[in-house]
Amino acid sequence: MHFPQSLKTINNEKGMVLVVSVMLLAVLVLIGFTALNLTTTDMKISGNYKEGTRAFYNAEAGVETVIAYLRTNNVTYPTGTTPTTIAVSCPSGYSFNTSVVINYVAARSYKFQMTGTGYNYASATIEAFIKKVPLYPEGADGAVAMYGGGPAVQFKTGGGGGYAVDGHDYPVPPSATCNGSACETTATALPAVPGLFTVMSPTVTGNVTAHLGGVPTQTLGSSRETEYNDFVNYVMANNLYQSALGTRANPAVTVIPNGTTLNGTGNGAGIIIIEDGGSLNISGNFEYEGLVILRGSGRVFGTGTGNIFGSLITIGHVAKLIDLTGGINLFYSSAALSNLSNINSINTTQRVAWRNVL
Repeated sequence: MHFPQSLKTINNEKGMVLVVSVMLLAVLVLIGFTALNLTTTDMKISGNYKEGTRAFYNAEAGVETVIAYLRTNNVTYPTGTTPTTIAVSCPSGYSFNTSVVINYVAARSYKFQMTGTGYNYASATIEAFIKKVPLYPEGADGAVAMYGGGPAVQFKTGGGGGYAVDGHDYPVPPSATCNGSACETTATALPAVPGLFTVMSPTVTGNVTAHLGGVPTQTLGSSRETEYNDFVNYVMANNLYQSALGTRANPAVTVIPNGTTLNGTGNGAGIIIIEDGGSLNISGNFEYEGLVILRGSGRVFGTGTGNIFGSLITIGHVAKLIDLTGGINLFYSSAALSNLSNINSINTTQRVAWRNVL
């Protein structure tokens, strides 16, 4: 039996095999292309993640570099809206910004941003919050705080004018190199501390009414003698002092040892530690900003004109007389005491918090 030619063509499957083969090949090509595309994408994601991680670790290294710099260099930290800019070095093998802007957050608290980079334009930014932690006791109990036994103060006699001891808050002079009457300032409306703080009832003589001020003028309280004594011992044991006075721009710790007299003239800033048997003789015009610590029989005396802005502390005595019959004024000053945070040897910088900046 013979079928028509049209029926033979319909039943011929050779063309279908070709079509199926082509379709299968197309599917395989599509699968291969998709797999290749996914692999390429995964490699890009992996590469981006790797570089992002590299950038983050570089930013971390930058933060630690800044903190190390702040611990070992004299830096004037910002106190308001005007920031401080420092320059650090980037070690070989790392990549981060070397110009760093330090911004004020609150008292002794600051922040800065650090950006690390990787390849392919990867970058990561960390905002670090730091704090200056002092090794010395913070806060003044008075313009004069006598933590040892037998406290006594000999004030000026006669009518006079102004105060020899005043716990109202005095700003430091406009000029760090002032002389004589140019060093005089006027107390602000900021909260005051007692003029005279003692741990037992003091003996006061002279014109107390005219030459003692503060809120209150006198008060009794708990002793911080151990804190100050530990601080002085730490300074001495680690040689964190010098023989010359510091300046407002570079405050320092100065020690006057036993048997030594420092003639106080000119200007200075920082901390003066007068050891048992040492003396500060104010023989001319003298202006000092910061903390003065008298240990044992250490004393301040003289016939010159002297203004000490900050606080004067006495420790390690069973009887102590402060003689203010000359021209020496002791004024509490929060500004003078806050500048002590710029003495790097007796302050340490700590990172207290950080966050990623998107």
